[in-house]
Amino acid sequence: MARQIVWSANAQRERLEVLRYWADRNGSTRYSEKLDGLFRTALRVIATNPKLGRPTSDPDVRLKTIGDHMVFYSYTATEVHVLSVWHQKRDPKERPY
Repeated sequence: MARQIVWSANAQRERLEVLRYWADRNGSTRYSEKLDGLFRTALRVIATNPKLGRPTSDPDVRLKTIGDHMVFYSYTATEVHVLSVWHQKRDPKERPY
């Protein structure tokens, strides 16, 4: 059974920042749309297989690498909670998990 995907306000803001960055940088939304599709596809897979992502230092949080980004999430029997979207080139000392 697939779990419902729930984006935290923080993760939603970070995702939109990433998509806007690429749209502004490229002068087109084409790549942003592709990247958003990759996020959504990966999360649909995680919704049915939540242990797919790697464990983090927090035992309740896992991460899935999607391109150059890491999506941090936790899950319950009925939901996947997306906690953060993090670009891998950002300072790892600031990483949330």
